[in-house]
Amino acid sequence: MELQEAYAARLDAQMRAVDARLDQMEAQARAKNAKAEMDEISGLRARRDEIRRLVASAKKGARDDWEATRRRLDDNWTGFRRDVADRHSRLVRWDDARERQLVAHLDEAEAALRESAAMDREVAADIGVEIGKAQTELRASIAAARQSYDEWRSRQKAENLQRKLDDAELELDEASNRYTTALADVRRHPGPESRS
Repeated sequence: MELQEAYAARLDAQMRAVDARLDQMEAQARAKNAKAEMDEISGLRARRDEIRRLVASAKKGARDDWEATRRRLDDNWTGFRRDVADRHSRLVRWDDARERQLVAHLDEAEAALRESAAMDREVAADIGVEIGKAQTELRASIAAARQSYDEWRSRQKAENLQRKLDDAELELDEASNRYTTALADVRRHPGPESRS
């Protein structure tokens, strides 16, 4: 069941990023008193809850069904994530506050990588493959988000660049959550060298 648990942890990290998007969308819709938008968001939350039920069921399920279940979850997640990203892009506009938040998040992510690099030197043997993959993914997401932000910033209202920036921001959130989860796993389960 370790595979199912690792998959569930990764998906949970991604869902936390989507939950933040849903919360932003809901706040915008409430501020505008937009019932149609609130209904859309409720529908997205219902789809998210269904995916959570599928994940919980998969964690309890038999190994024989795992590949089919994983494919179904992946398909559901991909469609759901795209729908959230589309609606978020349409409902939540870029303003000074969102821009500052992205820049702060980029700075936090880079600081987390620097801290992790320092820890890596101390406990390199304990870290393992998963944290390395999470770091690589986070670095790539930071670079993509910075590039998208810089392109968007230099040509403010280009719609294709805004979409690219929206996607990069979501991927940064997901990668940060997966990185935090991987780091917490390493801290919870230290390698054999640190136990002696």
